Amino acid sequence: MRRIVLFISVSFCFVQVNYGQFIFPKSIEREHPRLISSKVSKEDILQNIENSKDVKQSYEAIKSKISKYVVQYKTDPEWLSSRFQMYWNSHATDVYVDGEFYSHAKGKAPVPTVRFTGQRDYVTDYKTPSLEDLKPYFEDDRGLFLQHKKTKTWEWVKPSKTGRIIENTNEKIMRIARDAALVYFIEGDADYAKLATHLFDVYMQGLYYRNEPIDMQKGNVQNIIGLTSFQVIKENIVDELTQCYDFLYHYIQKEHKSENEIYATSLKKLAEIIIKNGVPDNNWNLHQANFVIQIALVLDEDKTYADGKGCQYYLNRVFNESEARQWSVKDVLDYGYNQDNGVWNESSSYALSVAKGYTHLARTLQNALDIDVIQFMPVIPEAVAVMPQYLYPNNYIVAFGDSHYGPLETEPFLDLVANAQQFNNREQEETFTALLYMLQDKNEGEHKRNEKNSIHDILHNTKVHLDESIAPANKGDFMTTSFYAPTVSWVAMRNGLSSKHGLMVSQVGSLGNHAHSNGIAMELYGKNYVLAPEGGRGSSYFRPDYKDYYSQFPAHNTVSVNGKSQYNKMRSYYPFEVKRLYPASERKTGYYPNINFSDIYFNEPSTNSDQNRVMSIVRTGETSGYYIDVFRSKQNEGKDEYHDYFYHNLGQELKLTSENGALLNLVESSKLTSKAGNIKAYDYLWDEVSTKTNNTLNATYNLSIEGEEQVHMNMWMQGNENREIFKVKSPPSEAFRHGMIPKNIEEAPLLTTVVRQYGEAWNRPFVAIYEPSTTSEPSTIKQVDTFGSPSNKSFVGLKIESLQDKTDIVFSSDVISKYAFQNINFNGTFGMVTSEENKTTLFLGAGKFIEKDGFSIQILGKKSGAATLVYGDNMQLTCDDVMLLTIPDTYKKGEVVLTFGFKQLRGERLKMNGKNVVNFKVPAMNFQEVSIGLK
Repeated sequence: MRRIVLFISVSFCFVQVNYGQFIFPKSIEREHPRLISSKVSKEDILQNIENSKDVKQSYEAIKSKISKYVVQYKTDPEWLSSRFQMYWNSHATDVYVDGEFYSHAKGKAPVPTVRFTGQRDYVTDYKTPSLEDLKPYFEDDRGLFLQHKKTKTWEWVKPSKTGRIIENTNEKIMRIARDAALVYFIEGDADYAKLATHLFDVYMQGLYYRNEPIDMQKGNVQNIIGLTSFQVIKENIVDELTQCYDFLYHYIQKEHKSENEIYATSLKKLAEIIIKNGVPDNNWNLHQANFVIQIALVLDEDKTYADGKGCQYYLNRVFNESEARQWSVKDVLDYGYNQDNGVWNESSSYALSVAKGYTHLARTLQNALDIDVIQFMPVIPEAVAVMPQYLYPNNYIVAFGDSHYGPLETEPFLDLVANAQQFNNREQEETFTALLYMLQDKNEGEHKRNEKNSIHDILHNTKVHLDESIAPANKGDFMTTSFYAPTVSWVAMRNGLSSKHGLMVSQVGSLGNHAHSNGIAMELYGKNYVLAPEGGRGSSYFRPDYKDYYSQFPAHNTVSVNGKSQYNKMRSYYPFEVKRLYPASERKTGYYPNINFSDIYFNEPSTNSDQNRVMSIVRTGETSGYYIDVFRSKQNEGKDEYHDYFYHNLGQELKLTSENGALLNLVESSKLTSKAGNIKAYDYLWDEVSTKTNNTLNATYNLSIEGEEQVHMNMWMQGNENREIFKVKSPPSEAFRHGMIPKNIEEAPLLTTVVRQYGEAWNRPFVAIYEPSTTSEPSTIKQVDTFGSPSNKSFVGLKIESLQDKTDIVFSSDVISKYAFQNINFNGTFGMVTSEENKTTLFLGAGKFIEKDGFSIQILGKKSGAATLVYGDNMQLTCDDVMLLTIPDTYKKGEVVLTFGFKQLRGERLKMNGKNVVNFKVPAMNFQEVSIGLK
């Protein structure tokens, strides 16, 4: 094998890459501080403070918060350090936890040691005390003395009920130390260095003698625990410790050289435990890596230490060495990302944050050492470029699993632009500048990461000057009509990108990390809002509402079997199978634009049930359209007790009516509970009323937002034998946190309809139509009728009449077979015929054949395919495979030809079923206008 070695010259060092590995420099020439940009000097900072009002205000705000502690230190040097949460009296070295809760500590160090936190869950009933309320040198067998959030009373509380108050308090004090060190670095005022060094010394001495905690249960907590926190990814104090040390570095070498070995050893102890514990194959790996990289960058060169473990050693550990719970950067990127489309194997919010984390990691290194690591992580630009696929038309991301609706953060795009500018990659610069301009308006060509204040913008060189000559990207290139991400079992279908008039459905299975037990779940969008939302994660991963409700079937828009559907959440291994998707995922051109559809199969593992969800978006006009939802469900062993169809919608009012508009006679009920044999999640539903009916159901969900016109979701559902309709309220969606809707609506219960089909629901599937509307753009559907098939009970036929003199005839089947309705013939699993005043559309979504009035399209290959024929005043055609186009023969003489583009196809005159027709063998082609006439 030929050996390839690539050398890249940089300002302060070189990086050599050999067989895909990162090899870091033998000599680190960059002076401290290294955690700020190498492009920034102290003189630059002082000049910006003097010349920029924003920077000056930002810096003075930091300084004013800590100056009182500097003054106080002169007369009472231990006032602030005594507020650290430490083992002041016992000097304990060994911490013991009982699973996710603190138990006790023992051992004896020569100095006070850092106290371990109280519990893994961050939620607690008690407030974090102010520094003034903390007692000095506090350590008491009774626990902590805290104020209850609700009762406002102060009481003794066992550490195991205090959340993360202990570690948060220590971080708050170290933040003061960090800021004092920053002021010292900028101004050279030794008084600030003295305070910062004292606080740093007390904490690091206390860390030096602390050992890794021990889980008495010998459970998984032992594999993830940190030195000061229950999770190594929550060792947030690493930020303050490393920054403080970095700013104080030269002061410590001059004034406290003898203690420097203790400081370095304590930092390395943190790094070792962070590497040793954790989770290697999801977002934990990134967070762990970021902590270790910060520690590495503030350490001296390897040769400085007796153990040889310095800056290069820990950078190499992170980037090149895979260990049990900390994989190398390359290995985790190869494992976690779909290399074809850049989707990370976690729910949407987490996937986007991971991409952001890796671009930030790369920018940290390029700022510190002028090293370009992006070039060796080619999937990261892919992961950033795919981000718009997560967006609804209103520019909020989808929220499946443990996610939240929110805007797409622009920091990753800026990071890649900055990377491209620094290392002269014009193509990358153009791509991500164009994407930024697509997502937000140009503003004077200058953008920056979302730092907390202006002084940090200067320190970290966050400003990016965008090239205004670059044109915004086309949304359709990055937000395709269909998108399928097998890495997380997720399908998105869009129809239109307008916030008000765009339509979108998001469907998800249960695969990857931060996934829920949800079957085939869906979200629906309409009129600026996600009207049928996901539920989010609840108050905390460690609270009952997450475990018992938000991660379970009844919190989602899905179907539960026998009230028992429930399987692994958080880390899940149950994807759905995408049988059909139209148009194909990421296809940008050449498809019929007015219809999307998906055909998805899922085996519900806990009940061994087959589930099939067919969904479609049908565009009826520039401002209108509707969704079709056909959900088939059956228990494979024939033990079908009932199947529950859950649908949740935003709003304040829900009306359930019969087909003639009469309100349903609903009575109090108590069947949706665990006492009735269902899983515990059903207990979170309340105000339950129901009625048994075989008739068609109409529902209207009304959403009223102050200052806006009312938004409605209009639901039609086909009736069936042995049905019961429930109207309930369900907990608010925890996915809304970032301003899509007002807070009062965020916190309001979701309007919920549960449709129970007793027995199986495969041959009596749930068939629903949803149409979003507003007061000024009312519903366009005026009538829905159904038809069946004597040969297949699971077949669904719909006749949907719209106010625009438009009729859609829909065919849906679980198997490819022949069906007929009126003068239409169909062979396939999904098709639609649309009749309008001046044209007819034959849409063969998945099948072999569709025909009306002598016009037909037939797939000639062995497999079913997709094709569309529009005929009337003109003719349009598309097909994904070779097909046979048949038209009535209205030509008496001459050779009939079909023309499209620069091509012509000869037709063959035939007599079929007693009628004269012309057949054309058409190759696969994009949707385009065709003409037929005599040659």
